[in-house]
Amino acid sequence: MIPVSHIVMHFALCHAMLQVPEQTPIAVHMRLLDHTGRKHLDQDFTFLRYGTQSGSVEFDSLPGLYQLQISAPKYGCYGEDYLFFISGQNRSITEQLSDGAPPQKYPMLIDGVAPQSFFYLSPTYVILDKSAQCNKPVPDPLPVDITEEDDQDSFYLWMYPNPGLTAHEPVVVALQLQTPTGEDHYIRLKIPFPQPWEGFPSEIQFNVTDDEIDWLSGQPVDVLLCPRLFRTSAG
Repeated sequence: MIPVSHIVMHFALCHAMLQVPEQTPIAVHMRLLDHTGRKHLDQDFTFLRYGTQSGSVEFDSLPGLYQLQISAPKYGCYGEDYLFFISGQNRSITEQLSDGAPPQKYPMLIDGVAPQSFFYLSPTYVILDKSAQCNKPVPDPLPVDITEEDDQDSFYLWMYPNPGLTAHEPVVVALQLQTPTGEDHYIRLKIPFPQPWEGFPSEIQFNVTDDEIDWLSGQPVDVLLCPRLFRTSAG
């Protein structure tokens, strides 16, 4: 049997929902669709309003890449996202609800499992100009819209290319890890970015082990490290 993921989902409320009293029950409908349009979840949920966010709703899902659609027609509020669930890994997610149609976004997803030692290093992700070279000083990062979510033993990223980037001008994706003394290691990830949009996002799996974290000890800082041991794979 394939291990499922247990999802705890919160909502950042739209303006219309914020007008109702605290602890008012709010109903939403959620769907999860795969790249073929097949529905893996098609269900009504009810939560209570608390402040600017809500109480949680919970559900289980098989692993895979899905489009999330959220609708609350009573309030004219909607949400949309793309989510990847790793087999057996639980997630806690907050989704923004919008008044009216949600903005269209075209992310690339990066996700993986990692030990606690990885999260102690304050991992962040940057993009560098394509001229960045291995074992050379790291240039200033380029602007990019990245959303990160860290769970207990897994991580998830949404990377949105800025309008100035096109699939014909690839850049370098790097993982930035902070040393105990406050300096930074930069590790090149062999991830082509940006990628052309073909109706569904690309998803890259990037798992991290304790051995890879141990390897960083003694490596130079503020240069672009290009080891072979950090591997990625397309989902």
